[in-house]
Amino acid sequence: MVPLLLLLAVAGLMQAARSFSAISTSAGTELAFGFLLLAAYFTAKLLSRLGLPKLTGYLLAGVLSGPFVFQLVTPVMTDSLKVVADTATAILALEAGSELNLKRVRPVMKTLRGITFYAVMGSMVAIAGVLFLMRPWLSFFDGMDLQQSVVVCMVIGVALSAQSPAVVMALLAETRAEGPLSQIILASVVVADLTVIMLFSVALAITGAVIGGSIDVTQTALEVAWELIGSMVFGVAIGMLIGLFLRYVKQGAPLFALMICVVVAEIGSRIHLDPLIVLLTSGVWLRNFSRADANDLLHKFEAAQLPVFLVFFALAGGKLHLDELGAAIIPVGVIAVTRATSFYLGSRVAMRGSGVPPVVAKYAWFGLVPQAGLALALALVLQKTFGGEGKTGIAAFGNGAATIVLGVVALNELTAPVILRMLLLRSGEAGKKQGVDFAANGH
Repeated sequence: MVPLLLLLAVAGLMQAARSFSAISTSAGTELAFGFLLLAAYFTAKLLSRLGLPKLTGYLLAGVLSGPFVFQLVTPVMTDSLKVVADTATAILALEAGSELNLKRVRPVMKTLRGITFYAVMGSMVAIAGVLFLMRPWLSFFDGMDLQQSVVVCMVIGVALSAQSPAVVMALLAETRAEGPLSQIILASVVVADLTVIMLFSVALAITGAVIGGSIDVTQTALEVAWELIGSMVFGVAIGMLIGLFLRYVKQGAPLFALMICVVVAEIGSRIHLDPLIVLLTSGVWLRNFSRADANDLLHKFEAAQLPVFLVFFALAGGKLHLDELGAAIIPVGVIAVTRATSFYLGSRVAMRGSGVPPVVAKYAWFGLVPQAGLALALALVLQKTFGGEGKTGIAAFGNGAATIVLGVVALNELTAPVILRMLLLRSGEAGKKQGVDFAANGH
């Protein structure tokens, strides 16, 4: 009862602060940050007593606090916390890359390639096919000819195939899972997201050319190449820099790495580099090619994971459009089932005769199901590119497409973490990782 009472007290204070005082932009940002931190923490404690993952509590706190339920945290406040979400993504990417031990992953590289091709790329085709069949029930296809419908289905299918390394990292950290299943789940979602980022940019360019959006295919192709290859090169340089700091300075390494994450998150997109790819590459370099000890940095970072996950996922929860989910629940449900089934069947094909442990063959596919930051970002790109001002007719399909993508993301965010946590516990790998159990702090 104590966490519930504290949660109600915090919500009451937040409502009072918003109702009876004029809140400036900076004050509103600080107020929203503190409120989300406390609300997510206490909500997670309540749900953990029911056997649900703390991650679900963080998301639920954001949903309830956000503009679609109690409106305690407004869209203006959420936008002002963008730097927090971007920095959290960068930290999670650095950690995800640092967790990838290529020596351990090398024996299953064939399996990873198979998962990427059969499960991830296969899901793009399956989702696009289901969307094509559901065109009569989706108004944004009205007026499109066959070719236009195909490319629109294709770009939405690519966007919906996105995974979430952040969710996987959060659940692996909460359960302290370590073993073959954890390794291949993390590796598969990282590789899959890199594939989705690249293919989405290509699909967006093709769709723009066919629909009539003002997108230059050649220029977009060059931008994709720069964003992918340039981000990797920049990531290697960042990894070398952090590695040198770890070897020769040592003191203050977590603070230095945090500063790097903030800088990359802030300037990366401004020079058309993807912070996710940059920090993933940096982490992979640190773990596998640097002479520095990445374990020490990761161990110190673990102590700071709790506030990172609290605010990051609370903000993600606040962006879930529950009204859009309810309005399109039938097509959203059909697509979500198609997506999960594609991952399951594709992973089964990829692992046939691969010699992976039975627990990997049985459960690894579900690591592809959770969604969060990347899928939300791709939905917003669709909305901005094909639903902004000046767009009319079929060129304005972006709003309807974003509604479908956001609906599927909302459904997966609210259900997938619960199931993935249960599978990690069943696998027997939970609790095997040594280090700080941030999820148990303060219990």
